[in-house]
Amino acid sequence: MFDSNTFEKTLQTSWLGQNLLYLDEVSSTNEYAKGLSSKEAMAGTLVLTDKQTQGKGQHAKTWSTEPNQNLTFSLVFKPPVSDRITLLTLACASAIEDILKKNLGDDAISLKWPNDVYVGSKKIAGLLTEVVFNGSKVDRVIVGIGLNVNQTQYPQELEETAGSLATITGKSWSREELLAELLTRIEHNYHRWTASNVELVKEINPKLIGFGKWVHLEVEGDMQPDSFKFLGMNESGALQVLNKDLEVNTFAYEQVRVHPN
Repeated sequence: MFDSNTFEKTLQTSWLGQNLLYLDEVSSTNEYAKGLSSKEAMAGTLVLTDKQTQGKGQHAKTWSTEPNQNLTFSLVFKPPVSDRITLLTLACASAIEDILKKNLGDDAISLKWPNDVYVGSKKIAGLLTEVVFNGSKVDRVIVGIGLNVNQTQYPQELEETAGSLATITGKSWSREELLAELLTRIEHNYHRWTASNVELVKEINPKLIGFGKWVHLEVEGDMQPDSFKFLGMNESGALQVLNKDLEVNTFAYEQVRVHPN
C-alpha cells in the first residue's frame, strides 16, 4: 500500500500534490477528480489510488494496472488560460522523461505523440488530459498519469509492448519517493507552460519519436498514403509536418497519430 506519510515527508513542491486525496480503490482517478466540487478541487490537488478498476487511456483505450505496484494518479490544475492543453500534457510527459533519464542513465527514453512515454520499445507511462468547464469557462484541467513502477507481469497481449522500472532495472522502487520527485519536475514545467516559455517546446520536440524524420500519419482514423517530415509541435501545441510539396501542414492532436517509418 502507498505510504502517504513517507510521500508527504519527501514532497518538496510549493503546491502541487500538497492536497493529497488517497483512495484505496476507485474506478478512475480522472473521473473522481472531475466529480469534485470546485472548492474541493484546489489547484495542485493529487488524486491517487492503489487500485483503479476502469482506467482510461487515449482514443477510448483502457489503462490496465496491477494493484499496489504502480503509480496511478490525477493532477488538478487551474490554469489562467484554456489553450495549449496538448503542450501541457507533453510538458508533464517530458517531466516523466527527465526523471526516468536521471534514474536510469543512458536508457533510450522517448515520448510518443501525444501522450505516451517509452523506454526503448516498451511503453512505461501514459497520460490522459481532460478539461472540466463551468459554463463556457474552464474550471480545471485534469492530467491523469499511469506510470509502471514495480509490476513485472502483464496480460499476454501486453507482454511485448509494456514495461516498468522494475522489469528494466531488475529492482523494486519506492513509489513514494519517485512520485515526490516527479511532482517537483511537473510543477517546474507547469510554471514554464503558463509563462509560454518557448524553450519548453524546443526541449520537448527532440524527445518525440520520429522527430525530424519522415513518418506516416493517421488522420481522423485514415492512414495517409504519403510520408511527411515530422517537425514536432508549434508553440500552440499543434503537430506540424512537412509534406512532399515542402508545405507545412498543421494538425490538432485529436486528429492525428504518428507512425514512424
